[in-house]
Amino acid sequence: MTISASLPELPVSHVLPAVAAALTEHKRAVLSAPPGAGKTTLVPLYLLDQAWRGDGRIILLEPRRLAARAAASRMASLIGEQ
Repeated sequence: MTISASLPELPVSHVLPAVAAALTEHKRAVLSAPPGAGKTTLVPLYLLDQAWRGDGRIILLEPRRLAARAAASRMASLIGEQ
C-alpha cells in the first residue's frame, strides 16, 4: 500500500494529483488554502509516492520551530511512525 492511499480526506486532498502534475512538469507549484486544509501534512506525504522523487528528499519550510515539530509529529502519526 502506498502512503497516499492511507491519508485522511482533507480539503487539499482533491488537488494533490494536480500539485504532483505541476511539480512533474514545472518543478514548482504554489498551493494556497486556508489553515487546517492539509497543506503542511498531506502534500509532503503524498509527494513521497511520486516516481520523479526517486530517493531524493522533500524539504518543508515552516516559520516556527513549534509548527515544524507539530507537523512532523502529525505526519509521522499518519503513516504509523514515531
